[in-house]
Amino acid sequence: MNISSDQQDTLIRQLAAAFIYFICLVAFYCDIGEDMGADYFLPVALPLLAALVLAQRATGLPLFAREGLFHLAAGLGWCSAFPLLYAWTYQSVWYQSLICFDFIVGTAIFLTLMGLSGAFAASRHTRLCGAVLALLDFAALVVPFIQYAYYCIVWHCLSPASLMALYLTNWRESIDFIESNVGTGPALLIIACFAVFLICAARVNAALLRRMRRQGRDDAQLGTSLLLVILGAAALLYYVPQTSFGGLVSDVRTYVAETQTYGDGHEDRYAALDIDGTQTLPTRAPGTVIVVIGESASRNYMHAFTPDFPFEDTPWLDSQLTNPAFNVFTNAYSCWSQTVPVLQRALTEQSQYNDREFFNSTSILDVAKKAGYTTYWFSNQGRYGQYDSAITLVAKTADHAEWTDDSYNFSDKYDETLLNYLGTVDPAQNNFIVLHIMGSHIYYNNRYPTEFSKWHGESEVSSVESYANSILYTDFILSQIFDYAQKNLHLQAMLYFSDHGENLTISHNPDVFSFDMVRIPMFIYLSDAYRAALPGRTRAIHYHRSRYFTNDMLYDTVSGLLNAPSSRYMEGQDITSPTYAHSRADLTTMLGQQLIVSDPDGGVETGF
Repeated sequence: MNISSDQQDTLIRQLAAAFIYFICLVAFYCDIGEDMGADYFLPVALPLLAALVLAQRATGLPLFAREGLFHLAAGLGWCSAFPLLYAWTYQSVWYQSLICFDFIVGTAIFLTLMGLSGAFAASRHTRLCGAVLALLDFAALVVPFIQYAYYCIVWHCLSPASLMALYLTNWRESIDFIESNVGTGPALLIIACFAVFLICAARVNAALLRRMRRQGRDDAQLGTSLLLVILGAAALLYYVPQTSFGGLVSDVRTYVAETQTYGDGHEDRYAALDIDGTQTLPTRAPGTVIVVIGESASRNYMHAFTPDFPFEDTPWLDSQLTNPAFNVFTNAYSCWSQTVPVLQRALTEQSQYNDREFFNSTSILDVAKKAGYTTYWFSNQGRYGQYDSAITLVAKTADHAEWTDDSYNFSDKYDETLLNYLGTVDPAQNNFIVLHIMGSHIYYNNRYPTEFSKWHGESEVSSVESYANSILYTDFILSQIFDYAQKNLHLQAMLYFSDHGENLTISHNPDVFSFDMVRIPMFIYLSDAYRAALPGRTRAIHYHRSRYFTNDMLYDTVSGLLNAPSSRYMEGQDITSPTYAHSRADLTTMLGQQLIVSDPDGGVETGF
């Protein structure tokens, strides 16, 4: 097919405009420190560039035509809102894959609106079509506006917890929030600005339609416009749930579904929990049991578990490897790569291997109470206010529950803050204490004080060196917890495990799974008194140190550790039991989506 010189010039201009759009947005992300990453943006470059050229052919106008600026603003709002506000809030990087999805969705909004304009240009009802397009512009900007408005009010980007509070508030609370944080006058001014926006957008969009109609429309342009609308709508349906904001909404829905049902019938479940109190650990070896829940710790990057790891980041645990009181489990895995799905299972009967539901389960705190302990929950992770996460809902059933940070955000306190809470525990009682630490939650350099900055790499935020520093600090915290409890609280047993692991390139995003995201550390300490009181369990724990295990079986393991079996206990899931039934061949991770046997770096399993 011959192409005239004018057509060639037009195509070159259209391609140039598409490249300018694409490169400017990539440069914007780089400038704010939120690079999409070549692995993500290069695969979508050609399809998006082609679509941007199609938009110009469909409308017959330049990509940056003055009359199309409202459509462009709607798309750029989506492209920019979350990455920019996250960067301003945390001064650190967000997931590259999610930034790429934000970019795709913002561009798809722009292209869809331009395609609709091209289709509407054939109509004689210019004003009506312009008004409809204005409403669509406004609807597309609602989510970015909410994010920017929230940031202007609290100087923090939306998080799952803050979105949960906004999502679940009633109209009266919404009005109170606006009045107290914005004021009635400014709120009315904002509403007036919305009206002005709609009027201006309707007029500009009508001008866009008139300009296209003056230039003449043919069937090819109409078909291209409709194709653009179809492709843009399909992209929105597929990618919006995967964007940063879509992820927040998904989290909210999950949390709401869980927290609205767990409390129903909890008292009845607890009352029905039947445990023989004459045989439990506190009757045989009075004292304290401590469970420490780590965060984002992968045994791949811990010297005690991986001796060839170049950084000696676990000096205290290394020193305990020859101590017969310590049992280090070399083949422990997480059941998922994110905290809430993991801990709602680790803390309760629910696991990958049974049909228990979270909302109908008892927890390790219930078992500990029935076994004869006063229960404590101390957390250095923020909780979710009025509408709590599954973790918080379980935690609040403890006799004493405290958080170092009650805000909607992650705690910015170091884990040593938790040591102060141990001083509030009565040593004269039998105590069951859960400590939930921040551990190595990204970004790693925020998790330890400067004196633990032993190694330095190219990136202080997410390098292997900063991660090793965070593990070094966790090792110190574990040593301090152990020393204090042994000296002051008659420590009988201490269990440490991480919620999930970490990949130092992509963190623990389940969409790009790798096994280091689920390879976790775990150890159990047993005192002399414990070993004398329960020699059978002591032998089983020692014998099973290399057995494969997933942390959704912690409920049964804690029940066994406390020697507190019940009708809500599965002995085959208890690694402290001589009849522990699982092995590498039948275990799974990622809630059954991945076979543990598929891990290419799995260790040797003995102890059958």
